[in-house]
Amino acid sequence: MGQAGGRGKPIFATTAYEVDARGELRAVLPARCVYASPTDTCSVYVDHRRSRKTGPRYPVAVVGCTEHPVGRHTLYPPGHVPYGREAVVSCSASGPLLRAGDTGDRGWATTLFSAAVDAAGGARWPSDSPADDSRRRRTQGRRLELAGRLMGVHPELDEGTRERVATRLGVGTMTLASGARSWSRSWSQRGAAVLTVLMALALDGALLDQILASGVIVGVWTDVRRWDLARGTWVVTRASRSSPTEHPTVVRPRGRSPPPTTLHGASGQKTI
Repeated sequence: MGQAGGRGKPIFATTAYEVDARGELRAVLPARCVYASPTDTCSVYVDHRRSRKTGPRYPVAVVGCTEHPVGRHTLYPPGHVPYGREAVVSCSASGPLLRAGDTGDRGWATTLFSAAVDAAGGARWPSDSPADDSRRRRTQGRRLELAGRLMGVHPELDEGTRERVATRLGVGTMTLASGARSWSRSWSQRGAAVLTVLMALALDGALLDQILASGVIVGVWTDVRRWDLARGTWVVTRASRSSPTEHPTVVRPRGRSPPPTTLHGASGQKTI
């Protein structure tokens, strides 16, 4: 990955992927690169495409800009994250695809949170498994740790951080605090704590941004930049150090795009 703004921060940037004339998924290139100001003119290009055997399982674009030759960085598809073998939210390549059909399937069993879903049901992944199966016990343990942080139920999070995560996810702080208290009892309790929060989340167009923002708050990612094609701007998620009362409610979008109620930074990028 490149470094944002030359400050040594890894870039986590996402964009939609759409099918081209040859039937291949290609990144929708942003009109401006991540280093640009709103008045800059950019020329973003694909340096190369990086194959992925896990994660999206199709090549992802590594891009640069001729006007801002600072470095190259990957454009991740919606729902996928750096070094992630599984998506954090079940999405289509072009945007969120939230599953809530007649079966009640909320899509978590096909994501990073499958480790928690299985653990909550009493299923521990095997100590060894075939090479093409990533469900190993150590992997389940690592994913439970990450899921616990993203959902704000990991006991190592301080109460201020937990409150900010609860606010961003739109879930009661007591729900997260209760999960943290039961965390150390067993793997099944850890999975149940994560699953309780997952089941409380609203399945709408804000979900992906909420979970990514939670990851920023707990320090999993430095910040997240998502290219919003409809608005022609980067939507930037950063960990605000302000009181969580600045965001007392979660504003839901009407369509696929994220909510427009965001703060504008000095660069003109939208920060959520």
